[in-house]
Amino acid sequence: MLHDSSLGQRNRFYTADTATGDPAFGYALCENQYGRYCVPDSYAHREVPQILARGEVYEPETLQRLRSIYSGGDIVSGGAFVGDFFPALAGVLEPGNKLFSFEPHPTTFAAALHTVQVNQLHNVEIAPVAVGERPDTLPLQIARPNGKSLAAAARIVEDDDIDGKDYIIPVPITRLDDLIPQDRPVSILHLDIEGHEEPALRGAQALLQRCTPIVVLETSRKRRLAIVDKYLSVLRELVPEAQYGLHHIVEDDGNAFFHPHQVA
Repeated sequence: MLHDSSLGQRNRFYTADTATGDPAFGYALCENQYGRYCVPDSYAHREVPQILARGEVYEPETLQRLRSIYSGGDIVSGGAFVGDFFPALAGVLEPGNKLFSFEPHPTTFAAALHTVQVNQLHNVEIAPVAVGERPDTLPLQIARPNGKSLAAAARIVEDDDIDGKDYIIPVPITRLDDLIPQDRPVSILHLDIEGHEEPALRGAQALLQRCTPIVVLETSRKRRLAIVDKYLSVLRELVPEAQYGLHHIVEDDGNAFFHPHQVA
């Protein structure tokens, strides 16, 4: 099933039923305890693909905690990368609920959609966009200047001199408030989008106010406390009545779990 909003193609979701077969690039199918994953050959040198190639789970503590705190409703989790969170999260969803995701990098999106297809995850929907504070088109750095793929580390950049740089591509930006249907009951919002989390939260204010989900955000090793304080400030500004507080930080890179006051 497809969802097309007034913003058109930028908000189009793809599913296991709308996938169109093998991706147009070399890839490996890796497998761990949760499922199988399409990993492009050009990503083989990166951390997450190497973990998946060994049959291991990337960020296992984060996944276990997400699965344990799920108590019904939909999950929003992105960026998708190759869908390495999809089988684990889709497996805990209650009937009728969905996992919504997004991934702006064309190669990575195709890999994530193939992961959805090979696992037959009919409760997962993914859109080929990035999310932010407002609809826009912004530059996404997909490789280093030497041409080496950034894979999961692809990121929105602020660069006044991007013309002619073949390692930067324009990608559509949408708000989560426009992307996620307004009648969906979101209970968990998980964002790992390489430093673009604050604009994404600002573009999800209506979702946060409507659903007051548990919010999970990537921090960093070096500036963890400052980043956590910034996220708390933004959440309390956007949804003051929810009284969000820090509940846990897990993994080496520090995924921070923020719970509204009414959630124990």
